[in-house]
Amino acid sequence: MKQSSETEDPLRKGKEIETEKFPLNSVTLLAQGYKDDKETYFQKRGVIKIEETRKYINRSKKGKLLAYTFGFSILVCAWAYAIQSSTTSSYQVYATSSFNRQSLVSTLEIATSVISAVCKPILGKISDVTSRPLTYAFVLMLYAIGFTVIASSKTISAYVIGTVFVAIGGSGLDFLNSVIVGDLTPLKWRGFATSILSTPFIFTVWFSGLIVQGILDHNWRWGYGMFAIIMPVVLVPAIVILSYLERSAVAEFKSKKEECPTENITKSSKLRNVYQALLEVDVFGLILLGFGFSLLLLPFSLVSYAKNGWRNPSMIAMIIVGGIILIIFGLYELFLAPYPLCPRRILFNKTFMMAVVIDFFYYFGGYIQSLYQNTYIWIIKDWSYRDLSYFSNIMTVALCLFGLLAGVIHRSTHRYKFLQIIGLAIKIVGYAILVRPGRATTNTVSLAFSEALIGLGGSFSVVGTSVASQASVPHQDLATVISTLNLWTQIGGAIGSAIAAPIYSSKVPKYLREYMPSNVTQANITSFYSNTDLIREYPMNSDIRQGAINAYSKSMFYLYAPALGISFISFIAAFFQTNYFLGNQQNAVEDSEEPDERRRDHKIEQLLV
Repeated sequence: MKQSSETEDPLRKGKEIETEKFPLNSVTLLAQGYKDDKETYFQKRGVIKIEETRKYINRSKKGKLLAYTFGFSILVCAWAYAIQSSTTSSYQVYATSSFNRQSLVSTLEIATSVISAVCKPILGKISDVTSRPLTYAFVLMLYAIGFTVIASSKTISAYVIGTVFVAIGGSGLDFLNSVIVGDLTPLKWRGFATSILSTPFIFTVWFSGLIVQGILDHNWRWGYGMFAIIMPVVLVPAIVILSYLERSAVAEFKSKKEECPTENITKSSKLRNVYQALLEVDVFGLILLGFGFSLLLLPFSLVSYAKNGWRNPSMIAMIIVGGIILIIFGLYELFLAPYPLCPRRILFNKTFMMAVVIDFFYYFGGYIQSLYQNTYIWIIKDWSYRDLSYFSNIMTVALCLFGLLAGVIHRSTHRYKFLQIIGLAIKIVGYAILVRPGRATTNTVSLAFSEALIGLGGSFSVVGTSVASQASVPHQDLATVISTLNLWTQIGGAIGSAIAAPIYSSKVPKYLREYMPSNVTQANITSFYSNTDLIREYPMNSDIRQGAINAYSKSMFYLYAPALGISFISFIAAFFQTNYFLGNQQNAVEDSEEPDERRRDHKIEQLLV
């Protein structure tokens, strides 16, 4: 093949590049390589396979039938995951108590949160260079091992190890479900299909408590052990179907005597193939990312338990070292990594970066507002645990329910931007309802209506961000953008929690002293702050209870007001999103599918780009 002298972007023009420029290896598929003036685009084996699988599904009646069966299996899997997520966290206190190590609960929460955040980019890379079914199988193996180890644990060490495996398995399953939806659905249905995966939470939040109570009446170990059976039962059929579809797609290539991309690999030594695979997975970059973000996130969660808080040398050292490692990671990925985890075309992708900004500040403000809200409600209302649970579920139900509505609107309008802007505006209104001059509202209707509005607006925003980020990149980068976006939302939430904690701990004791009757001692104030159930013992019309209500209302103003201000950042960033046409294409970069008449119909919206 002669070397091309074209300087245009072949990714847009459809020009194949010179295959002799790139050495064959076990994971890079040269037939799918493209480059522009700045960067080479590679499609990995996993992406090639899933693309051919999608083509096979579209042109085969049998493929379509199997695809619908696979979709049903994934939905069943999502149900099992929702039940697991809604129940197993409740067993943690009882499990650690059985080992006389209940103090480990907070540490485990921190560790699993960090692991869940940093494992997704790793799993994304694995799914790209191997295949989606193989990564599903790997995640399922970790899931099953984790639950088995926990259920049979005789020591706290075994319990912790099992919890780590479960954290990776659960996070990976949720991530892969999102990736496979992005792989196999067109943009016009992407938002709706993604939202369907969250619909089980609409129902599980109401009956998960009954499951927990039934399990705890017997033995907490069954609460974990049953998922070592349930998850393989619901996920293995999906893995088998997807593997069959993948093999059928490859077999169809062979039957047509076409060159099968998955066979275009090197015959070099196995050692060289392993080395090349490690390069493509970007192992060194992933190690830097994992250590960097772990050190950066852990202090935000540990600071409330550390002596002297942020003045503790360990906290400062972890922040500094984590920051330095992340800087090294960024420089390595930009200038040295042969196959970067997050290529330049993503780093300088305006739409994706705006999606990161929107979701980062969405979760940043959201955690500031919500972290201590249940405590606040527990003080100002004379509700039962059940009533408080119902209130807490308002936002969850609204997010899941209106997410489906957002998907339907995307399908009918073929656009997402205007709906996302409307959603973020509604979310601002939801926050504003909580704020009164100098204090937070105590009105029941205002509190409930605010939760519903925040859930409604949040669903429009989250679904819009998901669709926009996936539409803005080639299929090759799908797993990368999903995992990177999830990572930054986790960071936003962690920082929001870190900011909320010192505000709460500084304001509540101060205002308790100010609003409590003068005969209440400082020791009583400390006890009230440490144990809110002591405040609940006093009737609503008592001076002490009213003093506590005033103190918490005044304190929560300093959490609700910043959340309201931060929400405007996401709202402004949404105006800079690209308003892609959502059609039958997998993404809007390789195939814009923008008809002239739709350009005219959406001329006003395009002015917002």
